[in-house]
Amino acid sequence: MPIADSCTGVTQLPEIGETWTVLSTDESYELVEFSHFNVFASLESDEEHGVCRPPPPVPGHPAQLLSSSNQEYSVDQEIADFFDKTSATRSACEVRAKELVGGNVIPVAVQGVTVCSYWVHAGHNDDFVVQFRPKSLQLRTETTCLAQDIYGSLAPRPLCIYVVSRVRGISHLDFVSAHNSPQNWPENFTWRKNLIADVARFLALAWKTPQDIDQASLDGLCHRYEKELRLLLTSLPDRFHPIIQKSLDPMLVISSLPVVLLHKDFGTCNIMVDSGSCHLVGVIDWAEAEIGPFGLNMHSLQPLMSQFHLKNGWVRYDDYDILGETFWHNFSEEVGGLGEEEIRTIKSARVVGLLLSSGFTSRLANMPKPVPIRDDESGAYGMRDLD
Repeated sequence: MPIADSCTGVTQLPEIGETWTVLSTDESYELVEFSHFNVFASLESDEEHGVCRPPPPVPGHPAQLLSSSNQEYSVDQEIADFFDKTSATRSACEVRAKELVGGNVIPVAVQGVTVCSYWVHAGHNDDFVVQFRPKSLQLRTETTCLAQDIYGSLAPRPLCIYVVSRVRGISHLDFVSAHNSPQNWPENFTWRKNLIADVARFLALAWKTPQDIDQASLDGLCHRYEKELRLLLTSLPDRFHPIIQKSLDPMLVISSLPVVLLHKDFGTCNIMVDSGSCHLVGVIDWAEAEIGPFGLNMHSLQPLMSQFHLKNGWVRYDDYDILGETFWHNFSEEVGGLGEEEIRTIKSARVVGLLLSSGFTSRLANMPKPVPIRDDESGAYGMRDLD
C-alpha cells in the first residue's frame, strides 16, 4: 500500500484494484478499474485547462475564441474527444471524483485545447478540481513543490496525492471573453497594465531563485537547444532562416543567464486573474515545467500584449509599447536593476524559446517524437505564431 508524501506524491502508482493511503488521514481508496487504459484520478489545483501545448487549432478550440466570432467552443465535444481515446467512461470518472472529495461534480467550463485530461470541480465548497489523465502524462509533484517554494501563494500548494490548494480567480482567457469590449477602451488599458506589471514581478521571483545545475547538465541543455535550432534551420521556410541563424550565435551568452524553473505553458489559459481588476492571483498547470535559462518562456507574454488573428497573426494592442515599458520597469526594479546587455540577452532567450516551442510539434510524453512543423495546414497555427 503506497503512502503519499506531502510533496513527492505516492512512491509508486497503484495498480488497478490496489489501495493507497492519503498522508495524515486514515482514509484508503481503491483505484477504480478503468479497463486497460489505466486512467488514474489525481486532485489538482484549479487547473481549469489542459496541460498540453496547443496544436494547430480546429473549429471550436479556445485559441480561436478571441479571433473569430463564427466559432463556438464546445466543452461537451472536448470531453467526448477525451473519452473517445480511452476505455474509461465519463460517468465512472465522475463517480470516482465524488468518492474522493464529495460535493457536486461539475465539469470545468474550458477543458483545454487538447484532449489529454478531464477536469471537474468537486468538494463540498468547490474546493478542489479532480483531474483524470493517462498514466503516461502523470504529474511530477516534485515540480509542483518547487513552484510552491519559488512563487509561494501564486502557485498551487501541494497537500497530498496530487492535492493542492485551489487557486481562485478566473483564467485570463475567461476574463477577456467576459469583457468583450473594444481593445482600446480605457478599462482594457488599465487591466492589461495591471496584469503585465504583476507578471513582471512574478517572473522576477524565478530570477531571484536560481536553481543549482552542474556545468555538464547546462552544456547538455545548450547542446540540445542548438541541435534543435539547426534542425529548424534545415526544415522551416527560408523566411525564418535569418532569425534562426541569429539565435544560434548568442547561445553561449544565453547560458550565462540564471537557470530557473520555467513554466512551459505560461499562457492565457493558465494565468489566473482577479475577475474585477485583472491582477494576477496565481499560475496553474506546472506539469510540463522544467529547468532552463531564464527567458526561454517569455514569448508567452505576447498574448498579454497582442491579439491573435488566424488570418493576420499577432496584432499589437494600441498600448503595446506602454506594456513593454511597464514590464521591463517592474522586472528590473524587482531584481535590483538590469543592464542593457542583460535585457538584450533575455530577449534573445525569448526568441529561442519561441522557435523551440512553436517550431516543433507537441512534446507531450504520449505523443510521437517532436519534429519541425510543416508549412501546410497541419503546421499553419505554428507558422502564424512564428511569423
